[in-house]
Amino acid sequence: MEELRYLPADPELVRTIAGWHQETWGHLTGRSLAERVREFDEQLASDRIPLTVVAFEGGRPVGCASLLVDDMDTHPDWTPWLASVFVLPDWRRRGIGERLCRRIVAEARRLDVPRLYLFTPDKAPFYAKMDWRTIAEEPYRGERVTIMRLELAAAPGKPGA
Repeated sequence: MEELRYLPADPELVRTIAGWHQETWGHLTGRSLAERVREFDEQLASDRIPLTVVAFEGGRPVGCASLLVDDMDTHPDWTPWLASVFVLPDWRRRGIGERLCRRIVAEARRLDVPRLYLFTPDKAPFYAKMDWRTIAEEPYRGERVTIMRLELAAAPGKPGA
């Protein structure tokens, strides 16, 4: 079973994770690898947003997910975001992505966040299984994306979220 930990201050690991993201989503962000490295360097904290959690198997990083202030420049009023959920191809379909998502939701709750947002070009059914609700579908940087929201605050008179 993998271990989930906050992104450590390890320049080599930060560069590895930034590389995963650049290769997978570089076309959606327009950011360089150096910009991604700087962004991840700002996500080393565990007491505030932004933060990143990394899945390790046998001491090797196999996936990650982030809690960010913003992730879509077209919706600056929606915050914060579950973002950058990534699992290495050889480690997919083992529940790691879901565990990373649930950990970010737990971190958001710990930080008293009432709701989270995400966008995905192709994984809406994956998130819907974890109670995320579609709130929009729209073009974004050359791709059609689904924007989803998860309410974390409990409704008045109802226990839990």
